[in-house]
Amino acid sequence: MSEELNEVVTDQVETTETPAVETPEVKTVTMTQAELDALIGKEKGRVKSKYADYNDLKTKLSTFEQAEKERQEAEMTELEKLQAQLAEKDTKEQTLAQQLADLEEAVQNEKIRNAFNQIATSNQIAHLDDAFVLADLSAVTVEDGKVVGMEDAIKALVDNKPFLITKKQPKPIGESTNGNTERADKTAEQLLNEAAAKAKASGRNEDRMAYAALKAELNK
Repeated sequence: MSEELNEVVTDQVETTETPAVETPEVKTVTMTQAELDALIGKEKGRVKSKYADYNDLKTKLSTFEQAEKERQEAEMTELEKLQAQLAEKDTKEQTLAQQLADLEEAVQNEKIRNAFNQIATSNQIAHLDDAFVLADLSAVTVEDGKVVGMEDAIKALVDNKPFLITKKQPKPIGESTNGNTERADKTAEQLLNEAAAKAKASGRNEDRMAYAALKAELNK
Protein backbone atom coordinates (compact mmCIF):
# COMPACT_ATOMS: atom_id res chain seq x y z
CA MET A 1 0.00 0.00 0.00
CA SER A 2 2.70 2.45 0.85
CA GLU A 3 4.64 1.54 -2.29
CA GLU A 4 1.61 2.34 -4.45
CA LEU A 5 1.18 5.72 -2.68
CA ASN A 6 4.81 6.58 -3.28
CA GLU A 7 4.47 5.86 -6.99
CA VAL A 8 1.41 8.12 -7.27
CA VAL A 9 3.16 11.01 -5.51
CA THR A 10 6.24 10.54 -7.67
CA ASP A 11 4.14 10.65 -10.84
CA GLN A 12 2.39 13.91 -9.72
CA VAL A 13 5.71 15.57 -8.92
CA GLU A 14 7.10 14.70 -12.32
CA THR A 15 3.92 15.94 -13.96
CA THR A 16 4.00 19.39 -12.24
CA GLU A 17 7.65 20.20 -13.00
CA THR A 18 8.13 23.52 -14.93
CA PRO A 19 9.16 22.95 -18.50
CA ALA A 20 12.50 24.42 -19.52
CA VAL A 21 12.45 27.81 -21.32
CA GLU A 22 14.16 27.84 -24.65
CA THR A 23 16.61 30.73 -25.08
CA PRO A 24 16.49 32.24 -28.61
CA GLU A 25 19.67 31.99 -30.48
CA VAL A 26 21.39 35.36 -30.96
CA LYS A 27 23.09 35.67 -34.23
CA THR A 28 26.13 37.90 -34.26
CA VAL A 29 26.80 39.80 -37.46
CA THR A 30 30.41 40.29 -38.05
CA MET A 31 31.44 43.17 -40.40
CA THR A 32 34.84 44.01 -41.63
CA GLN A 33 36.17 47.60 -41.36
CA ALA A 34 35.85 47.97 -45.12
CA GLU A 35 32.19 46.97 -45.01
CA LEU A 36 31.56 49.40 -42.10
CA ASP A 37 33.26 52.28 -43.92
CA ALA A 38 31.22 51.49 -47.02
CA LEU A 39 28.00 51.61 -44.99
CA ILE A 40 28.91 54.91 -43.37
CA GLY A 41 29.86 56.40 -46.74
CA LYS A 42 26.57 55.28 -48.20
CA GLU A 43 24.63 56.97 -45.38
CA LYS A 44 26.62 60.18 -45.79
CA GLY A 45 25.92 60.15 -49.50
CA ARG A 46 22.19 59.77 -48.85
CA VAL A 47 22.18 62.73 -46.44
CA LYS A 48 24.30 64.84 -48.78
CA SER A 49 22.01 64.02 -51.68
CA LYS A 50 18.99 65.03 -49.63
CA TYR A 51 20.41 68.53 -48.95
CA ALA A 52 22.29 68.95 -52.23
CA ASP A 53 20.10 71.89 -53.37
CA TYR A 54 20.13 73.68 -49.99
CA ASN A 55 22.70 76.26 -51.07
CA ASP A 56 20.82 76.91 -54.31
CA LEU A 57 17.59 77.44 -52.41
CA LYS A 58 19.35 79.72 -49.96
CA THR A 59 20.79 81.77 -52.82
CA LYS A 60 17.40 82.00 -54.55
CA LEU A 61 15.75 83.08 -51.31
CA SER A 62 18.36 85.79 -50.76
CA THR A 63 17.91 87.01 -54.34
CA PHE A 64 14.12 87.08 -53.94
CA GLU A 65 14.33 88.99 -50.65
CA GLN A 66 16.66 91.56 -52.22
CA ALA A 67 14.36 91.98 -55.22
CA GLU A 68 11.34 92.35 -52.95
CA LYS A 69 13.15 94.96 -50.89
CA GLU A 70 14.06 96.94 -54.01
CA ARG A 71 10.49 96.70 -55.26
CA GLN A 72 9.12 97.99 -51.97
CA GLU A 73 11.66 100.82 -51.98
CA ALA A 74 10.69 101.70 -55.53
CA GLU A 75 7.01 101.70 -54.61
CA MET A 76 7.73 103.83 -51.58
CA THR A 77 9.63 106.28 -53.77
CA GLU A 78 6.68 106.53 -56.15
CA LEU A 79 4.33 106.99 -53.20
CA GLU A 80 6.49 109.76 -51.84
CA LYS A 81 6.52 111.38 -55.27
CA LEU A 82 2.72 111.26 -55.39
CA GLN A 83 2.49 112.66 -51.89
CA ALA A 84 4.85 115.48 -52.82
CA GLN A 85 2.85 116.21 -55.97
CA LEU A 86 -0.40 116.26 -54.02
CA ALA A 87 1.12 118.53 -51.40
CA GLU A 88 2.37 120.86 -54.13
CA LYS A 89 -1.04 120.83 -55.79
CA ASP A 90 -2.76 121.65 -52.50
CA THR A 91 -0.32 124.50 -51.91
CA LYS A 92 -0.95 125.90 -55.38
CA GLU A 93 -4.71 125.61 -54.95
CA GLN A 94 -4.53 127.37 -51.60
CA THR A 95 -2.34 130.09 -53.09
CA LEU A 96 -4.70 130.57 -56.03
CA ALA A 97 -7.69 130.62 -53.70
CA GLN A 98 -6.01 133.26 -51.55
CA GLN A 99 -5.06 135.30 -54.61
CA LEU A 100 -8.64 135.08 -55.87
CA ALA A 101 -10.00 136.16 -52.50
CA ASP A 102 -7.53 139.06 -52.38
CA LEU A 103 -8.49 140.08 -55.92
CA GLU A 104 -12.20 139.95 -55.13
CA GLU A 105 -11.59 142.02 -52.00
CA ALA A 106 -9.54 144.54 -53.99
CA VAL A 107 -12.28 144.84 -56.61
CA GLN A 108 -14.91 145.37 -53.94
CA ASN A 109 -12.77 147.96 -52.18
CA GLU A 110 -12.24 149.75 -55.49
CA LYS A 111 -15.97 149.80 -56.16
CA ILE A 112 -16.64 151.13 -52.67
CA ARG A 113 -13.99 153.83 -53.04
CA ASN A 114 -15.28 154.90 -56.44
CA ALA A 115 -18.85 155.05 -55.13
CA PHE A 116 -17.66 157.06 -52.16
CA ASN A 117 -15.76 159.54 -54.33
CA GLN A 118 -18.71 160.00 -56.64
CA ILE A 119 -21.34 160.49 -53.96
CA ALA A 120 -19.08 162.50 -51.68
CA THR A 121 -18.18 164.85 -54.55
CA SER A 122 -21.84 165.33 -55.40
CA ASN A 123 -22.35 166.35 -51.76
CA GLN A 124 -19.53 168.95 -51.96
CA ILE A 125 -17.25 167.03 -49.60
CA ALA A 126 -13.66 168.23 -49.84
CA HIS A 127 -10.47 166.32 -49.10
CA LEU A 128 -11.81 162.96 -50.20
CA ASP A 129 -8.93 160.94 -48.77
CA ASP A 130 -9.44 162.35 -45.30
CA ALA A 131 -13.20 162.06 -45.63
CA PHE A 132 -12.89 158.43 -46.65
CA VAL A 133 -10.90 157.68 -43.51
CA LEU A 134 -13.45 159.46 -41.31
CA ALA A 135 -16.47 157.84 -42.91
CA ASP A 136 -18.15 154.87 -41.26
CA LEU A 137 -18.47 152.36 -44.09
CA SER A 138 -19.14 149.29 -41.95
CA ALA A 139 -22.67 149.00 -43.32
CA VAL A 140 -21.62 149.48 -46.95
CA THR A 141 -21.62 146.27 -48.98
CA VAL A 142 -21.26 145.12 -52.56
CA GLU A 143 -24.19 143.06 -53.79
CA ASP A 144 -24.39 141.74 -57.33
CA GLY A 145 -21.60 144.12 -58.31
CA LYS A 146 -23.42 147.17 -56.94
CA VAL A 147 -22.46 149.23 -53.91
CA VAL A 148 -25.27 149.36 -51.34
CA GLY A 149 -25.56 151.74 -48.39
CA MET A 150 -23.13 154.42 -49.54
CA GLU A 151 -25.74 157.24 -49.62
CA ASP A 152 -26.59 156.65 -45.96
CA ALA A 153 -22.90 156.56 -45.03
CA ILE A 154 -22.26 159.89 -46.84
CA LYS A 155 -25.31 161.47 -45.20
CA ALA A 156 -24.10 160.41 -41.77
CA LEU A 157 -20.64 161.74 -42.59
CA VAL A 158 -22.05 165.12 -43.62
CA ASP A 159 -24.18 165.32 -40.47
CA ASN A 160 -21.34 164.38 -38.12
CA LYS A 161 -18.48 166.16 -39.94
CA PRO A 162 -20.00 169.31 -41.51
CA PHE A 163 -16.57 170.91 -41.76
CA LEU A 164 -15.87 168.58 -44.69
CA ILE A 165 -18.37 170.43 -46.86
CA THR A 166 -16.79 172.80 -49.38
CA LYS A 167 -18.30 176.25 -49.28
CA LYS A 168 -19.36 177.50 -52.69
CA GLN A 169 -17.81 180.70 -53.92
CA PRO A 170 -20.06 183.10 -55.84
CA LYS A 171 -19.48 182.92 -59.56
CA PRO A 172 -18.13 186.09 -61.12
CA ILE A 173 -20.36 187.40 -63.84
CA GLY A 174 -19.21 186.30 -67.24
CA GLU A 175 -16.84 183.62 -65.91
CA SER A 176 -17.21 179.86 -65.68
CA THR A 177 -17.21 177.94 -62.40
CA ASN A 178 -13.44 177.39 -62.34
CA GLY A 179 -12.53 180.70 -63.98
CA ASN A 180 -11.82 179.06 -67.31
CA THR A 181 -13.41 181.18 -70.03
CA GLU A 182 -12.84 178.39 -72.52
CA ARG A 183 -15.12 176.13 -70.50
CA ALA A 184 -17.90 178.73 -70.58
CA ASP A 185 -17.91 178.52 -74.37
CA LYS A 186 -18.49 174.74 -74.38
CA THR A 187 -21.69 172.85 -73.86
CA ALA A 188 -22.23 170.55 -70.89
CA GLU A 189 -22.13 167.53 -73.17
CA GLN A 190 -18.76 168.60 -74.64
CA LEU A 191 -17.30 169.16 -71.22
CA LEU A 192 -18.49 165.75 -70.01
CA ASN A 193 -17.15 164.02 -73.10
CA GLU A 194 -13.75 165.63 -72.67
CA ALA A 195 -13.61 164.74 -68.98
CA ALA A 196 -14.69 161.16 -69.70
CA ALA A 197 -12.09 160.79 -72.44
CA LYS A 198 -9.37 162.16 -70.19
CA ALA A 199 -10.31 159.82 -67.33
CA LYS A 200 -10.43 156.83 -69.66
CA ALA A 201 -7.09 157.63 -71.26
CA SER A 202 -5.17 158.28 -68.04
CA GLY A 203 -6.94 155.80 -65.76
CA ARG A 204 -6.10 158.06 -62.82
CA ASN A 205 -8.51 158.37 -59.89
CA GLU A 206 -8.11 162.13 -59.92
CA ASP A 207 -9.44 162.36 -63.49
CA ARG A 208 -12.28 159.98 -62.66
CA MET A 209 -13.17 162.08 -59.63
CA ALA A 210 -13.04 165.21 -61.74
CA TYR A 211 -15.39 163.63 -64.25
CA ALA A 212 -17.77 162.54 -61.48
CA ALA A 213 -17.69 166.00 -59.92
CA LEU A 214 -18.35 167.69 -63.26
CA LYS A 215 -21.19 165.34 -64.02
CA ALA A 216 -22.75 166.00 -60.61
CA GLU A 217 -22.36 169.73 -61.06
CA LEU A 218 -23.85 169.81 -64.55
CA ASN A 219 -26.78 167.61 -63.52
CA LYS A 220 -27.91 170.09 -60.90
